[in-house]
Order: sequence, then C-alpha cells, then structure tokens
Amino acid sequence: MFAARRYNVVDVRGRQISSGETTETPPENGKNLVLTVDRKIQQLAQEALGNRMGSAIVMKPATGEILAMVSYPWYNPNDFYTESSESAYRSYALDPEHPFLNRAVQSESAYRSYALDPEHPFLNRAVQSNYAPASTFKIVMSTAALEEEAIDPEKEIVCNGSLWVGNREFNCHVPEGHGPVDLKKGLAESCDVYFYTLGLNYLGIDLISKYSKQFGFGEYTGIDLPGEVRGLVPTPAWKERVYGSPWVGGDTVNTSIGQGYLNVTPIQMANMVAMVANEGLVYKPHLLKEVHDPVSGKTVDTIETQVLRSSSIRKETFKQVQENMREVITDGTAEVVITTEAVKVAGKTGTGEVGYEDRWSAWFAAYGPYDAPPEEQVVVVTMVEAENEWEWWAVRAANIIFQGIFAEQNYDEAIEALNWGWLHNDRNE
Repeated sequence: MFAARRYNVVDVRGRQISSGETTETPPENGKNLVLTVDRKIQQLAQEALGNRMGSAIVMKPATGEILAMVSYPWYNPNDFYTESSESAYRSYALDPEHPFLNRAVQSESAYRSYALDPEHPFLNRAVQSNYAPASTFKIVMSTAALEEEAIDPEKEIVCNGSLWVGNREFNCHVPEGHGPVDLKKGLAESCDVYFYTLGLNYLGIDLISKYSKQFGFGEYTGIDLPGEVRGLVPTPAWKERVYGSPWVGGDTVNTSIGQGYLNVTPIQMANMVAMVANEGLVYKPHLLKEVHDPVSGKTVDTIETQVLRSSSIRKETFKQVQENMREVITDGTAEVVITTEAVKVAGKTGTGEVGYEDRWSAWFAAYGPYDAPPEEQVVVVTMVEAENEWEWWAVRAANIIFQGIFAEQNYDEAIEALNWGWLHNDRNE
C-alpha cells in the first residue's frame, strides 16, 4: 500500500489558491529492534504484580539493562489501529484506573486534566510524576549521615512514638515508639522519629537535597521511553519561589522520611538502589539492545553501556548502607514477607501518603544477591497504589520475582516454593 499526499496552497485565511498534484510515497521498512527485556522475567513480574495499580521494574545494575518493566493497568495498542480507534481511546481515557499511565516512569498528578482534553494528548505525550518515595528515601538519608559523619551511627535516639516540632506533632508509624534506636536499627525498623531527628538536627535540608540529587532524584534518567518526568527535590529557594513562604522545620521533617514535596519515579528508585549496589556508579537505564536490518538481518547498531553518574561518596559508606539494607530483610520491616531462600536480598520498604485521596504508594526497593558482584545482581523495584497504609503487596510481589529469577521458576512454581499456594485463589485481589 502507498501513502497518498496532496499539496495545496492557501492564503492567510485558509482559502485555497491552487492545488498541487497528488503524489504517492512508498512506505519504508522499519528496523527490527532487539530489547533487553527477558520474556520469562517480564511474564513473572507481570503475574507477580497482578491486577493491581502500580509498577514493577527489574534491572541489571551493572549495565542499566531493563529485564522487565510492568505498569498496570495496561491497554492493547492494537485497539488504536481499527475503525473504532477513537471510541477505544475515549474508553481508555475515561477509565478510572488510568490505563494510559506508565507507572514505571510516570504518575497521575496531571492525569485527570489531560485525560479529558479534547485534543487527546495521550496519543502523543505523557503526564508528570507524583510519587512520594516514603521510607525508601531513608537509604539516601543513611548515606548522607554516614558520608558526612553527621552522627555517630551507634548513637541511640529514643523514639517514644512522636516528635514535636514547634506546635506540631509528627508521629512514628509505631505509636508506642521503638525505644532507643541507632542508625542500623532505625533503617531496619524504619523508625520515623530517628530520621525526623537526623534530618532536623544533624543534616538539614541543604545536605538532604544535595544527596538526593547525587542519587539522581529531580533529574531525568534518560531511559529510552517517551514521557519520562524528573520528579522534584524541594529546597527552601524552590518553596519561596513557588509558594511564597519560607522553609520551616516541619518541611525538613517531612522530607526526611520521603514525604512532603519530594517526588520520584520508580525508574529513579531503581537507579538509587543500583548506586548502592555498584558503590557509586549508575548506568543509564535502557530497553533497546540492538537494531537489525529487516532485510539482511545484520546488526546495524548496538547500544553501549553508558555511565549516567559516578559518585564521589566513599565505598566504605556504601558498604555500610548495604549492610543496613540487608538488616531490613533479616531483622526488620521486610523480615516476615521476604521469605525466599533462593537469594539473599537487601532492600527497603516504604509507604507514601497520596494527599488528594485516601490512598498510599506502597514501595519495595531492593537488590540481590546481596553478597555477589554487581554483574550477578538484579535490582527489583515494586510499587503498588494501595487502598490502605498496611498494603504489603509491593513486598510480596518482589519476593515472588526474586524467587522466580534465582530459582529459575515461573509464577506458579515460585508461589508454590514460597508456600504461598493460597494466591491461586485470590491472585488478582
């Protein structure tokens, strides 16, 4: 089939002056693309996430290659190549679960206005991010504290369940408090009061912002997908400019536990974990591996591994953070959920509040094997838009993914090995 084109000459009012000849342009064959995605891991991650709004990313920290990327709900692009494509678009655009949203690199801060736009912007562009990283951000806080030697990591801060800043009380997620907590225990048990105090009295917002940017928050990762957004790392100058009000202690406290104005994307979270695993190196994430000529089959382009950033943070600091992240699994918030024996995992849980409605962003950001070189490791980041603050599916999904990858099992085999056979009955709940 040939594409027909007609060229017309019009005046400033759009009135036709002359008509050119109709020309036929033969189509050009596109190139064949080879992706970094592993089909088995992609299927595993897709089934592990299930029919839950959220995303799952599996990445090689040593190269930035994306082995799996899932965003649910999804839509069938073939629906847009039919005679009823416009009605299909409207159906998807008005779906309250927002299937156009790629939750791995985007979020829904501007979704509602774009979805109802009569110019259908989703056919060409994407929306902006709005996920609070929540307690996964305590990895950044721990790194900053150790690197700056801002606090003796063995110094204990007493958590009684809350901290007063001015006339406002900031609660810990454990109402009765954790008692005396040092840095390692603070990360393992995700003690909010410890990190409130660390941010407010020992680091301050300038250092918090500095280390956030060193980890790549507030910057594009450059992933080869359209619509990536950069999130936000707040500063006092930013708040003054945007809101016309000064930065206060409560802002620092909120930021210290990954809440407040701080916004990130799941792909940025994957890079954060990769930086810890690589002890300072982050590679540009990518899905394209090779480009082949469709006729000859020859490779015409190979995507080289690119260093996205190289941190000056000491390797000793990263090693301590790695140990502390391992403690999260062995004696912390993820202990009862990360049960796989196929691989040693290091990671961090998180539950972020979504301000505009009664919903939470449940996170798990991790890598494994903990005791292997980066070339043998994978980063797994899962995020679920939860209906309650104790939603643990992000952690459960990651447990299944790690089990499946390192035991070479599919979804069904993985949940049986984990003694989670009950998921066969409610896998989509």
